[in-house]
Amino acid sequence: MTRMTIITPSYNQAAYLPATIASVLSQDYADFEYLIFDGGSTDGSVAILRAQTDPRLKWVSEKDGGQSHALNNGLRAATGEIITYINSDDTLLPGALRFAVAYFAAHPDADLLHGDCDAIDAAGAPMPMMTSAPFALGAMLTGQHPNIHQPGTFWRRRVTEAIGAFDEAMQFSFDADYWIRASLAGFRIDYVPGTRAQYRFHDASKSVSQTDRFYDDWCRIVEKVFADSATPDSVLRLRAEVDTQTAWTFGKIMWRYRRYDVARPLLLRSLRSPRLTRRLMAALMLIETVTGTRLTKIVAAVFSRADGYQMSGF
Repeated sequence: MTRMTIITPSYNQAAYLPATIASVLSQDYADFEYLIFDGGSTDGSVAILRAQTDPRLKWVSEKDGGQSHALNNGLRAATGEIITYINSDDTLLPGALRFAVAYFAAHPDADLLHGDCDAIDAAGAPMPMMTSAPFALGAMLTGQHPNIHQPGTFWRRRVTEAIGAFDEAMQFSFDADYWIRASLAGFRIDYVPGTRAQYRFHDASKSVSQTDRFYDDWCRIVEKVFADSATPDSVLRLRAEVDTQTAWTFGKIMWRYRRYDVARPLLLRSLRSPRLTRRLMAALMLIETVTGTRLTKIVAAVFSRADGYQMSGF
């Protein structure tokens, strides 16, 4: 059998940690190690970990440097030939490990596997599924399709041996950075439709409570991509489009969080967009930062279909 390593970074997630653990230990594939790196939680998480008796689960609870640091601790300890990580508020779906092992066995040239992802709320109730698409660096950077969804993503050990650890300077988009680095290193990334994990949206999750803080990480990723000698010319030619897309995406986010000091210069850049609807929305959002009017959401509802995926979030 092919040995797998599942890593869970955790910090003060006692409300969801039991479900995460159960989703891993109940898998119908037996040959795995489960490594949990807890950042010194004070909410009862350690008691939950102490109560575990499955010998496949090993855990440590100590202060660390954040999520990416905890994951790197897991990568250093991992012995599996296939690696994945599941955050302590997310869950693996039944059969996920068996599916990944079978897929890699049937596709020896595949290095990284990803798919779609079920979304759930804090109580575990289903939300609209998060679909993905075949990975294409240019399309991801320009917002033409969403990033790889991390829950349910698996990769071979040889990827980590080649590209190393997660970037610990990042705490929000280090996963996207990792997939991009794997791609630029020449590894094959396969998208297989279907869900193998659940992503939980709740008030304390980063994607809900700290969306605005992804901006610095994303800018760091963009600079790394365009400084990398392995980046193909077809992507290098997209720099202006990538910068325009970044300004629009994060201008919206900062506007929504009322961080107008950051939003304004980004929205001003969006006034130069070739898309009429985008220029209109950016102008309305800028006006609203000054006047406090409430026209933006109304107009967004009218024009959302015209701008597709990128108009979501209002």
